[in-house]
Amino acid sequence: MCIFKEQRKGTGKDMKEYKNYIFDLYGTLVDIHTNENKASLWKNMAVIYSMMGAPYTSGELKKQYKKLVCGEASQMKAGIIQKYADESLTEEDMEVLLENVFKKLFEQKGVVVDHAQIEQIGVVFRSLSLEYIRLFEGVPELLMRLKKNGKKIYLLSNAQRMFTEPEMKMLDIYDSFDGIIYSSDAGVKKPSFHFYDALFKKYNLNKEESVMIGNEYRADIYGAERFGIDSMYVFTAQSGEEPQKLPGNCRRLKQISEVYN
Repeated sequence: MCIFKEQRKGTGKDMKEYKNYIFDLYGTLVDIHTNENKASLWKNMAVIYSMMGAPYTSGELKKQYKKLVCGEASQMKAGIIQKYADESLTEEDMEVLLENVFKKLFEQKGVVVDHAQIEQIGVVFRSLSLEYIRLFEGVPELLMRLKKNGKKIYLLSNAQRMFTEPEMKMLDIYDSFDGIIYSSDAGVKKPSFHFYDALFKKYNLNKEESVMIGNEYRADIYGAERFGIDSMYVFTAQSGEEPQKLPGNCRRLKQISEVYN
């Protein structure tokens, strides 16, 4: 498909049109707030583990969970370096698979559980940590416009599949994507070159035809620039400090609906 510039109604300037629109999820399409430190979360999770034969107090469970999360990255480091053939990768580039953490919490108490049980534990944990979750205004309409105009929509998210997939299905946007890669599956996360590369290789994407849309400067904009693709930046409450300067191939949006008007 040809790349061309067209004048979009209401924009007042030329905008490049792309074949592939790659989105970040949380803070970009989905407005979410979680709190994994609230006492009620750990109290209820301790009850659930105990009822499944793995007795924990809330304090013990929280402590062991955090210890396992910290230890998981160091344990997976050698395997990820080998997978991507990159000795420069650090633990900060890696994404822990929380399924392993929830499973090890059972194993520490001598309890064997199957994959389905672990997935359910993940859903319960996430639901207990949620303060709210909703789509940003204009997201369903944006995704429909892109689809209607023959565009391909992809998701590249620093996220846990066990949390994110059920949430996207609940919000009725899961089927909007032509391809999805979660950092929990890849073992690396944005802004890692390897995470972007995994998406492009899996779906055979062309850099010149693709744009990254996100709300986090380092993960989405800096990561896209390093990988060599254009980007669009939207500032939201979850963005942190707003950058004063963006790369030359990045367009600043006032709201997510401006991705494709």
